Amino acid sequence: MLPNHLPPSTLPLSTSQRDDEINKIVNGFVTPSRANSEIYRAVLERVLPIGAGIPGPVVTEDDLRQAVEAIKPGYKDVFRRVRELQGEEGLTGLVKQGTSYQLQHTAIAAKREPRRAVPDKAAQKVLLAQGSQCTVCRAPVATQGTKIDVDHRVPRLRGGNSHETNLQVLCRSCNIAKSTQCSNCTLDCNTCGWAFPEQYRPIKLNPNLVLQINDLARNSNRSPDDVANEHMQKALDRLRESAQDPE
Repeated sequence: MLPNHLPPSTLPLSTSQRDDEINKIVNGFVTPSRANSEIYRAVLERVLPIGAGIPGPVVTEDDLRQAVEAIKPGYKDVFRRVRELQGEEGLTGLVKQGTSYQLQHTAIAAKREPRRAVPDKAAQKVLLAQGSQCTVCRAPVATQGTKIDVDHRVPRLRGGNSHETNLQVLCRSCNIAKSTQCSNCTLDCNTCGWAFPEQYRPIKLNPNLVLQINDLARNSNRSPDDVANEHMQKALDRLRESAQDPE
């Protein structure tokens, strides 16, 4: 279940109070990158704008893109930096719901070691161990001549480490799909098909089924997720009943 946004505060901070809150967070950054630090600050200044209180206003992904665009034109990894701000920098009060964000408090949780790239040698070892292919779709992945993107099976935001047992190599398409599925997920990573596809295969719906589910959802003014889950549960219940009563 996604976390809920709170009603924005009706008691605005003074300009100096707002600056103090932001500087308190900024001064504790563990990132070794000045560029990343500047992006984190831009995000903070957008989720806690002048004249706002805490909880702050609900802002959209476009709002955050524009805030970063103002200091880093054309920058593409905005939401990777946001996840680092929530994770490595410990700003757990920056809450995401769907495609919107809200700063609900400025308490800082325990810091994590800044993200570091997996060395090429270790990445190649992981890829070779999985047969030089994506663990999910089995598409070939080149072992030479290109940067190998290594994925943390259990995301670092959920406590995953960088030991090779928690690493896998995904093709770009599956990497993007896993990142989308992981966003705000609260299920157990150890039974997830994206984290451990060798044991629990991720389910990819036929695009025609997705269109039908969306049509049903629109016609009934319901969430596509709710419609899909309801019909899947009914189908599974019927299958179980048939297995128990073959006649």
